[in-house]
Amino acid sequence: MIRIFNNEQEVALQIAKEMEEHVRTEAKPVLCLASGSTPKISYQLFAAAMKGQPTLKKVKFVSLDEWVGISRESEGSCFQMLNQDLFSHLELEPGQIEFFDGTADDLQEECSKIDSFIEEHPITFSLIGVGMNGHIGLNEPGCKVLGHSSVVDLSETTKTVAQKYFIQPTELEKGITLGLRQIAESKRAIVAITGERKAEIVQKIALLKERKLPAQELLGYEHIDFYLDRAAAKYLKCKYIREKSGGEQI
Repeated sequence: MIRIFNNEQEVALQIAKEMEEHVRTEAKPVLCLASGSTPKISYQLFAAAMKGQPTLKKVKFVSLDEWVGISRESEGSCFQMLNQDLFSHLELEPGQIEFFDGTADDLQEECSKIDSFIEEHPITFSLIGVGMNGHIGLNEPGCKVLGHSSVVDLSETTKTVAQKYFIQPTELEKGITLGLRQIAESKRAIVAITGERKAEIVQKIALLKERKLPAQELLGYEHIDFYLDRAAAKYLKCKYIREKSGGEQI
């Protein structure tokens, strides 16, 4: 389902509300969260709501993706962004976070480590963004729909857009990421897309003329919703249905 909200703030409020409710009600919550600018407000709201809450101790966080060759401590790494926007604002124990190490000597072992973690602790909630080229995690256009983690070649679009996260020009060639099927198998997932800059890719995702964009692989599931603000949805031409719960459903 695609739901459209008036603005980015409304999207963030809804996501934070659902994250808090999920952590409060799920027996063994395992969250897989995207880094970057889109979910930043949601994380701020969630962290504020969870401050001092004992239920946070039962939560585990698992990595979505990471840049190969970039250390966790480096500004611009996926871990660093999540740590800055969320982890550092929560009272977490080291064992609550399981994350890819993009500088590991054996990247296949890193994939196996995360896959084994997910087998033991299935993902119950995913919050995912969509790249300018329609990628999910670091699953790039034209990729196979894999049910396991993998090391991937980055597209030129991703390598260019990702420079905004780094202080200086940074060479990026590969990434390490969960497979699309692992994301789709989350008990609950939200794909958040906000801002007018994403309007063209949203239109391409929704057209469904060719199933070649990774984001299209997450359409059609009852447990996966796409949350858009009106700026991102500006090119969608359809009849909207008002929902009592807020947002508009397509």
